[in-house]
Amino acid sequence: MTAAATAATDSYSFLGEEFLTWLWFRLETRGGDFDLGEGRAVGVSFDDYLQLAPGDGDGTFQTLRDGKPSRSAEAAAGLRNGRRVQEAKLIVAMGELQWSLILDATTMTLRSIKLPDDDPEASGPEDKNRDRAANFVLLHEIVEGVYHEFLRVRLEEGYLEGEAEAQATWMTSR
Repeated sequence: MTAAATAATDSYSFLGEEFLTWLWFRLETRGGDFDLGEGRAVGVSFDDYLQLAPGDGDGTFQTLRDGKPSRSAEAAAGLRNGRRVQEAKLIVAMGELQWSLILDATTMTLRSIKLPDDDPEASGPEDKNRDRAANFVLLHEIVEGVYHEFLRVRLEEGYLEGEAEAQATWMTSR
């Protein structure tokens, strides 16, 4: 990556952190169901891994594992103290399909992806590979769709007085 591309990526990396924090807020206040249009409804939840970055960029990262770390007192204290969500393990479901992944907020990279089980009707390796590739692409489309919902909300007129204010209250009252 060129220096200019790196600088551009770094200047917008806060959006990924805002996205994961908004997603956490959204899940706890309105649930994890999203309508992505075209009859595609998905469910999203946080799983057993959460990493919080220091609010000022200088300090230690806080990694919470096992159970439901997003519901822990440590996570709540991190939010109240200005920590930012750096990474989270998510569970994504659509119909009978379920994925798990870690989303890195800085780069919006999906890692440690676990795809749905292979289609039992897949007759051979080629069919299984096509099915896996399709599930991988579908996961990216789902994450992109939820991110677009965040951007739609984030770019609305009155965002700071409405959604952002509600989120700030949620963060400080946890």
